[in-house]
Amino acid sequence: MNKWLIATVFAAMAASSWQLQASTKDYRLLTVAGYLNFYLLNLNACQDFHPAVRQSAYQAEAQLYPWLDKLQQRIDASNDFDSAVLSGIVLRRRAMLNEQIEDNDFTIDHCQAIVQILNTEGLDETLLSVLN
Repeated sequence: MNKWLIATVFAAMAASSWQLQASTKDYRLLTVAGYLNFYLLNLNACQDFHPAVRQSAYQAEAQLYPWLDKLQQRIDASNDFDSAVLSGIVLRRRAMLNEQIEDNDFTIDHCQAIVQILNTEGLDETLLSVLN
């Protein structure tokens, strides 16, 4: 499970890094968007597929909303942000998650790990500093 989690994070970074022509600002916004959407997609799936962690997943998800609001404000303020790139990243990540679910690799342990990361370690403040 940890290998999948690490691979997904690296895949998310790689997916956003192919946008080499994007401005540094947009690149950073894409990176943060991919990061936040990784957690959001996983927590939503945990709520749907593992009722035992549903409540803790809802609580962990609440931590994302202030950052998602800030992200949306920054994206709205950007004149040249390419929303299609972000949509592509989210769609690819969702496809990976669907594949994990279909392969029965989306376990309660995975969900507990995601919730624990958010509740214990929290989000990466250095990465999120681009939104401040």
